[in-house]
Amino acid sequence: MATTTLQLYWDLGSIDPSVRQNATQALIRLLVNFQKDHEATLEADEVAPANTEEQLDSLCATDVAYAIRRLLRGLPSSRQGARQGFSLALTELLSVTNVITVKLVLDFLFKYTERTNKMTGEESRDMLFGRLFGLMSIITAGMLSKPTTTLEDVERILDSLKDIADAKSFLVEVCYHVVINMLPTLRTEYKDQVITKIIATFLGEVENVNQLSLALAFQQKLPEVDLTASFQSWKSTNVLAPVNLAHLASILRESSEDEQETQADWKPQLHNVWDMLLDIYLQPTPEAGAPEANGHAEQKDSDRPKKKQRISKNGDSKYKTDNTDDQTRASFEAFWSAAVDRSLFDNSSHGRKYWGFLLVQKVLPRLSSEQIPLIFTENFMRVFMNNLSYESRYLNKAAMYTAKAIQKVAQDNKQVSFALVTQLVGKNGNQNFDRITKTKTVENILATMDNEGIKSYLEYLARIFIQQQGDDTNVDALRTWVLSQMSLLVKNNRIPKDEVWLGDVARFLMVYAFFDVEKGSSKSSYLERYHKPTPELSDDIRNSCKNTFQTVLVALSNMPVLAKNDQNANPIKSRKFHGVRNDGDLWVYYVLQIFQKLQKDKHLSIHQELSAESKQEYKKALGLVQKLHEKTPEPESLERGFEILYIHMILHLLIDEDEAQELLVELSDCFDKILPKKKSNGKKKKALGENNDDELGPEPIDVLVDILISFLTNASPVLRDLAERVFEIFSHKITKQTLAHLLDILSSSDKNNGSEELFDNNDEDGEDSDVQEIEIDSDVEMIDDDMNDEGEVDEELRHKLEEVMKKEGVLAGSDDEEEDLDDDAMAEFDDKLAEVFRQKKLEKKAKKDVQLSVIHFKIYVMDLIIIFVRKNPSNPMVLDIIVPLLNILRATPAKSVTSQFAQKIMAFLKNKLPKIPEYPKEHDGHIVDIFKAVYDFAKATNSKEISDMCIQLALYLRKCVLGGSDVELDESLPAKAKKEIEKLNAIESEAAKIYMTKKTTRLRKDLVAVPLERSPFSSWPLLETLVDYISPASCANHFKHTQALQLITAVVQRTVGKKSEIYNEKFATLAPKIASKVQEVLEMSKNAGDKNVLNYAEMRTFIRFASTMIRFHKKAVKDDSKKINEVWKSEWFSSVTSMEMYDKQGMQVTCKQLFGLLEQ
Repeated sequence: MATTTLQLYWDLGSIDPSVRQNATQALIRLLVNFQKDHEATLEADEVAPANTEEQLDSLCATDVAYAIRRLLRGLPSSRQGARQGFSLALTELLSVTNVITVKLVLDFLFKYTERTNKMTGEESRDMLFGRLFGLMSIITAGMLSKPTTTLEDVERILDSLKDIADAKSFLVEVCYHVVINMLPTLRTEYKDQVITKIIATFLGEVENVNQLSLALAFQQKLPEVDLTASFQSWKSTNVLAPVNLAHLASILRESSEDEQETQADWKPQLHNVWDMLLDIYLQPTPEAGAPEANGHAEQKDSDRPKKKQRISKNGDSKYKTDNTDDQTRASFEAFWSAAVDRSLFDNSSHGRKYWGFLLVQKVLPRLSSEQIPLIFTENFMRVFMNNLSYESRYLNKAAMYTAKAIQKVAQDNKQVSFALVTQLVGKNGNQNFDRITKTKTVENILATMDNEGIKSYLEYLARIFIQQQGDDTNVDALRTWVLSQMSLLVKNNRIPKDEVWLGDVARFLMVYAFFDVEKGSSKSSYLERYHKPTPELSDDIRNSCKNTFQTVLVALSNMPVLAKNDQNANPIKSRKFHGVRNDGDLWVYYVLQIFQKLQKDKHLSIHQELSAESKQEYKKALGLVQKLHEKTPEPESLERGFEILYIHMILHLLIDEDEAQELLVELSDCFDKILPKKKSNGKKKKALGENNDDELGPEPIDVLVDILISFLTNASPVLRDLAERVFEIFSHKITKQTLAHLLDILSSSDKNNGSEELFDNNDEDGEDSDVQEIEIDSDVEMIDDDMNDEGEVDEELRHKLEEVMKKEGVLAGSDDEEEDLDDDAMAEFDDKLAEVFRQKKLEKKAKKDVQLSVIHFKIYVMDLIIIFVRKNPSNPMVLDIIVPLLNILRATPAKSVTSQFAQKIMAFLKNKLPKIPEYPKEHDGHIVDIFKAVYDFAKATNSKEISDMCIQLALYLRKCVLGGSDVELDESLPAKAKKEIEKLNAIESEAAKIYMTKKTTRLRKDLVAVPLERSPFSSWPLLETLVDYISPASCANHFKHTQALQLITAVVQRTVGKKSEIYNEKFATLAPKIASKVQEVLEMSKNAGDKNVLNYAEMRTFIRFASTMIRFHKKAVKDDSKKINEVWKSEWFSSVTSMEMYDKQGMQVTCKQLFGLLEQ
């Protein structure tokens, strides 16, 4: 026997299917070659079927005979995938070997899988599995169709399968499956006898799913067999006849009289009879003569009529055939309703509902869009939504998996996406499906749709909106849901966009928000044309249409340009081209054009006419829009900004006529001053922002910004969004006065009622700007708003309570006598007290709401400042906002209501401003004052977050002075920059002195260390300051002494020994001072009683520091040993190892390395 095959048998038991398959292919390839070589040595008359072991050994090669025994013997093995691998190899070997008979294989199989009474339960199960796998291999290999197979062999197989099924109930289904696979392979000589035995042994009268699967197999594979006796209790031999559906459903439920027994035998897997039934409806039947699944035998033509499938819309599989029973087959809808919906989902156990979920997952990928509604029945949707809504539900995971399967089907087949969505939100589902189930199922399906699917869904929504029946409450609820869905489709970035349906949505909303339909179309599209709503729209729905229109308008104004020629492509991501269509026009301009067309449509009438004054302003503004549009302005030009403003104001006339009319008047004034007309002599007026002594009043840009600021407090989302978009266009025209105005709004006090300074037009001065400094500290407790006014609140409440008590006589006055109250009076008194407290609670809530509105307004204004900085990072005015923002942070109370505002400012100063690539290159000397203010702010805080913010600001300001990167302090540096750097270094040096000399300070190390690490060249003077702290006597404690050494080392490593000779000379000059400080520390160490003496670890670190300084000193002087020895003396360090506290091996090694540096 060849040893090359032994390893392959081991690989057959691998848990990895690919390893098993490769091993099987290699083994069969070798065995076939061995058999061919062996048969070549035999005489022709010697080749005959082998019925005994002796004949096997003589007619087969040694490796083949060994393989037959080894594979059959290995079938009962429970090692990993041994059964699967050995049965696969056995099947392939039996299919390619002609000398082996079924009788011989059965003899070996029964011998190796014999069960005895001495076996344990596990061993007995292994034997049963081994025998079953062996029988499956015989049948799958096509051995039953060989001439050598006898009736006795087939009967032995059937008897063995019956024994296995009787032994273990969980093997019954597999045994029936093996019997079904036998049917196409039976030989004609014994076919009738075998069929009779199968019917008698396995079929009998059809009463369970296993018998049903066998009966269906007979009808499909051997239709000539008479099964009338097996269907005596059925009303028809056609299993799927309408009259049989109730009985069929009962069998498929696998129910019995003993429900407990049924639950005990329940299996989570679906029976294979479901696949047979579903294939009848959803899968074409193979043509006669097609190869069987095993690939080894072809089924011969039979008398069974050929059938050609045609799937109908209701799910029926209709065949052209002469069999009249097919004509009585129930529809797929009827079958599903009886066998699945009413049987598995309606008042059934958890196990059967689980089967129902599996069936839904199984059929979903095979259904067309017309068939999808058939399975989303009322019972299924109720069970599905209930279990999907809560994780505690028993079948929550099954429902979740079903939801994922639905989304997967929608993603793979976009033609059914629309049908799936309409079922989830339709009659049997719920419009708020995602909210109820706490999932994003509908949203995810919508994201998988193509534009055709989106249009179909919009048409579906429009029909629901227009045609409704029922009471007003339900109608309004459905119409509100439709509007929310339309808004979702436009706003959701995952949903593919198309300019056509986006315009249709805008038109639809405008029609039913601002117009009345006089004459509607009866046949055209509900979305693209006009229809009279039934019933009429209520005022609430019209307002909802207006609000949705504004939401959609905001989304369109911020929408990136859609990619051309690809309906499913992602939008182009660019700030400059948001809110623009592919033809270059603004979306809002396109919406305005739609409105103008609607005005001229004879089938529509305006719902609310504008006043004469508004119409005049409308015409004037419309004329300006046309002129500005004809100029084709650049995306960020002033003309484009005014075009956007005017269009929105025109549309806002439809929402709030009075407000829009006033805004149009103010806007026209600003337009005339900012974009003046040319004079006759060709000269222009003075540019925006320049002083004009001949004219009094605020600058036009200030008026415009005031208008934009007023938008921030408006209830309209369009105006709030418009404020930021237009401010971004005009931001380069902002003056110092405008910026100061924005900062004044942020710094205004929100005490008392919180809105006097921001929203009232009082001539009185506000509170003093020198507000009490309240530290923004991470350790500060968040204070409730009402605690500050506790005294006043108590007095007011006490006064009200006294008034109530006096009226009821409970609290007698000086001339009154107290009266006893009866029950009714006491109840009335209690009600009045409750009303007092209720009113007080409402006052507190109103006060808090006002404070929140003020804070949100300030956040919006802060967004404008951020936009200014982002659009104009090199403007010198950017520096002017740092100190005011720091003062605002200092004055902002650490309350929960203001924390969001404070975090907004800190995030800008820490993360956004310092990280902008561009910076102000032109600035005056006040940048030093800003730098000092940042350091002063850092000294007064314990918060790490604020300290980190100050570090980033310090680096940003240093970048503005240095010009973007670190520079060397040499003669080439401009005098102004050099002077500013010196002042910055002086401030940092002062901070370093405070940090080093004070034991407790709010100043953090990073405020000193980070500038040194980022700008070591320009921070060299700070190094000279730190040299004084080489001695621990100068430091607050030994920890800060160690940090001083680390900082000095970091600067020296980044500057000395590089290409710059200037810093080599600077260090050579500084080295004697460093050496003097080192000598001082070493001398101090001889005095053991001194508190500044370093311990062993600290001294070893100090020696390493000295070694580093010596090494860099040598680099600075080009290894001039004379200069080195003049500064550094080896005898300073000799006494260190002689001291008892330092006399350790580690110290000796460190000092030895230092001596080596001095001797080189």
